[in-house]
Amino acid sequence: MDAQTYTGRPSKNADFKLYDGKLYQVLLEKLPSKFIKFGRVDTLKLSEATGNARFTVYRWLNDQVLSRKAIHALLKLSQETDEAEKKDALTKEDLIPFALGL
Repeated sequence: MDAQTYTGRPSKNADFKLYDGKLYQVLLEKLPSKFIKFGRVDTLKLSEATGNARFTVYRWLNDQVLSRKAIHALLKLSQETDEAEKKDALTKEDLIPFALGL
């Protein structure tokens, strides 16, 4: 893999389905509102809150794959929100289909 693979936001091409992916849709629907900006997942806020590089968040969304650490971080965001309608909205059952290695 070349260095470009590891840096910055993934390039857009015909195969790039970030906003159409099922993981993206689950997060858009169930993450607390502070992680949604202008009707889209705010990757910067999500990266800061989970302690991951922004590129890592883009990789989750592009590849539709989450590590165990990523799943725990996302569930924690859902558990710790003050929004009653979003509290615990994101569940293991939502994220398990995207688990690394399945």
